[in-house]
Amino acid sequence: MSGLPTDGAVSRVERRRSGKRRKKRIFRFLGVLLALLLVPALVVGGFYLAGGDREILEEDFPSLAPAAAAEQVTPVLLLGVDSRHPNEPARSDTIILAFLDRQKKSVSLLSIPRDTYAFVPGMNGEDKINVAYALGGPQAAAEAVSHLLGIEVKHYVVTDFQGFERIIDTLGGVTINVEEGMYYAAEGIHIDPGVQRLNGHDALGYVRYRNYPMGDIDRIKHQQIFFQALADEATRVSNIWKIPALARELIGAVDTNLKTLQLIELAQAFKGIDGSGVKGYILPGDPQYIDGLSYWVPREEEIEPLVEALMEGVSPPAEDGGKASGDPAGGAGQAE
Repeated sequence: MSGLPTDGAVSRVERRRSGKRRKKRIFRFLGVLLALLLVPALVVGGFYLAGGDREILEEDFPSLAPAAAAEQVTPVLLLGVDSRHPNEPARSDTIILAFLDRQKKSVSLLSIPRDTYAFVPGMNGEDKINVAYALGGPQAAAEAVSHLLGIEVKHYVVTDFQGFERIIDTLGGVTINVEEGMYYAAEGIHIDPGVQRLNGHDALGYVRYRNYPMGDIDRIKHQQIFFQALADEATRVSNIWKIPALARELIGAVDTNLKTLQLIELAQAFKGIDGSGVKGYILPGDPQYIDGLSYWVPREEEIEPLVEALMEGVSPPAEDGGKASGDPAGGAGQAE
């Protein structure tokens, strides 16, 4: 009997090799999505790399549905929620609409300040947009963002502070250059300046700290710096072995209505992307007091061309949404 492999054996070997290449491509994309507040596509890659199958995933995530592969750009709402106080309704502390451009393999992050003056479902008028989550969960938050931007936002991903900390710690921390010291004892934030590796606790402090001249607007800029550093960290080859552990953490730390098949399709569409493919924008607006409360009031005339460009995958017109002079909500020393 010949020792050469049969045609069937060769076919199985090729399938295994193809599967390994697919897993690596999925991992690179998942690392970028991890930087966008830990999109649970990472779970898909983690289970693949761990030898799992789709049936296991379906026990913890929504059932399969056709992927929207025909869309060039898919908007996904990313919410970071503060749920540390069990007797108080959780509010969205971080609100980002990610525009996933399949054709250009790029991701644009539109950060929406949590104090944005906007229509809130369930109320008879406008309020701070982060109230929407407290009143109706991620569906209400998505509706509020849809109304604000004039587009339909169907998909969302939610993670809370505790989940964020666990994921960063499982990854082994993130290296970042802290340009100036961050100190706010009430929230346990004490970060000295300089290049350093932040653990989960300090990473959370970095993205929540608001004691800047522009308060929440400057905080958003630091969040975007952190997300790119996190993307670079997550896509390091040396971190591949951590993916199964990250997948286990994500199952309990993330809530999403994206389907498993949609996550797989997105991972395949964005193969090869890294942190350099991520760009950040801030909702155009100005700080203003209304009835004694501070808000970020959107510049409605600038929103439509900005969102239209992001949906079409083209460069948006010049915008300075985060460059208004002065911020009545400067959040002196506040991180929440």
